[in-house]
Amino acid sequence: MEKLKKIRSESLRSQVYKQLKENLLAGVWKVGEKLPSENELCNTLGVSRVTVRAAIQQLEILGLVETRQGNGTTVTDFSGVSSINAFHPVIQINDNQDILHILEYRKMVETGTIVLAVDRIKDKDFDFLEEKLKVMEESVDNFEKHARADHQFHYRIAQCTQNPIIIKVYSLINEMLSTAMVDVVALIGCEIGLKYHRQLIDALRKKDKELCRKTMESHLQETITALIEMGDTVKD
Repeated sequence: MEKLKKIRSESLRSQVYKQLKENLLAGVWKVGEKLPSENELCNTLGVSRVTVRAAIQQLEILGLVETRQGNGTTVTDFSGVSSINAFHPVIQINDNQDILHILEYRKMVETGTIVLAVDRIKDKDFDFLEEKLKVMEESVDNFEKHARADHQFHYRIAQCTQNPIIIKVYSLINEMLSTAMVDVVALIGCEIGLKYHRQLIDALRKKDKELCRKTMESHLQETITALIEMGDTVKD
């Protein structure tokens, strides 16, 4: 008999996020209008407050809504961006298949990016990377905060290249990468990232280009493999 793998359903957070996003894009709630309260959403969708908050936080990252304490969650004016910018995550981040595509892109590009950064990275950059790694270590229970620091870590390496083309391309897909990182952390956890980010800093300090390249490649390939093994990523 073939070895069977445990079937995993899509996370509740992802389902709530998709429903809210679809309603926002369909104009169910207009610009400036408030979304239903957390309690209303919990009752309507049959999920916990934690799930609703996580989904809304992802919508905030996309720039679809804005939450202010004591004033609820309000729809922002995102129409101009989402309709003309093909890189905008509203269009691109639809399911876990897109996350896999982004990771494949990152594996191809970031292995070369870190090699170029080796000769140009400065002490202040190492301070920044160490600071972001510390944030990641201290936020394993807050995947949005963890993923934000993860994204800033990799973006700083791109900036260290001092190559305006690399930095420009990274900034164009900045929101897409940031959103994908939130989903990656939510799906597979923090362990892989924490292990490899320390190794990446150490390899950069050694100014070992081949070690940097191999470490970045291993980091992203292990992440890709973990997503595939979850059985949530590839769709026929």
